[in-house]
Amino acid sequence: MLRYHRPRPKILAFLSVTFAAAILFTAILTRGTTAEPAQADAEEEIAMPVIMYHHILESSKLLGSYVITPTELENDFKWIQKEGYTPIVVADLLNYVYNDVPLPDKPIMITFDDGYESNYVYAYPLLQKYGYKAVINIFGRCTDEFTQTEDKHINYSHITWDEIQKMAESGVIEFQNHSYNMHSNSNGSRKGIQKLYSEDAAAYRKALTNDLGKLQEEFEEHLGYSPTAFAYPFGYIEPAADSIIRDMGFQATFSCEEKIHYITKDPESLYKIKRFNRPHNINTSDFFAKIEKTRKQKEKEKL
Repeated sequence: MLRYHRPRPKILAFLSVTFAAAILFTAILTRGTTAEPAQADAEEEIAMPVIMYHHILESSKLLGSYVITPTELENDFKWIQKEGYTPIVVADLLNYVYNDVPLPDKPIMITFDDGYESNYVYAYPLLQKYGYKAVINIFGRCTDEFTQTEDKHINYSHITWDEIQKMAESGVIEFQNHSYNMHSNSNGSRKGIQKLYSEDAAAYRKALTNDLGKLQEEFEEHLGYSPTAFAYPFGYIEPAADSIIRDMGFQATFSCEEKIHYITKDPESLYKIKRFNRPHNINTSDFFAKIEKTRKQKEKEKL
């Protein structure tokens, strides 16, 4: 007959301590396990190709690296439609990062730099036709000049404030800041927003704040809002500008680095958004194949 023997006090004490330690260890493991999915969600990377267009002309000697035809643009839109991509704008990115508003399954961003009148004449009707949204980053000084002059030609004109207001009100175009007058090398010294060797930190901050701020103020005057994103002129990145741009309230920036951009819940993913420049004389399939190649390279690096 088996008899039950009462554990001695020392044994009970040892078992109690061991049991408590086991509970604590299990709690720590459980807490770590339940936290992992939330962390994974926060770090989820969403691939977002971003296309950078500039000027659009029917037929011209100007066709080249930064000038394409309306037919090439529409062929790109047809490809986007066929592949099931959904064009989004900066507001959609901000809503995703800050307000947990989901992005579409296959997001893509269509951007136009400089704000040529051809964006209004050719791109705007095509965007309406396909039901797409796009971002136009304007060069403020040129918009002011062509708002005030009658000397206009599709080859060189920029959109006016009246045209900007019409496009913005349609909900098709989101306008952002591309500098007021730093998209110019007319003085032969500064390249885009790059800091001059002769400038100290205070002088540079003043120069950049005054330039970008002037265009922000004009947006407030004409459209009643301030842009949330800044596109680096010529793609020149200036490390000294980073804190200034953020201090001014810009929540996103566009670069010209040609890679697939990945969005996460981290607000840092909104800065230096990578873009592919769209040149003339390369067919749509080949152009987007180059983009897909960078995606595959990224996926391979993860393995």
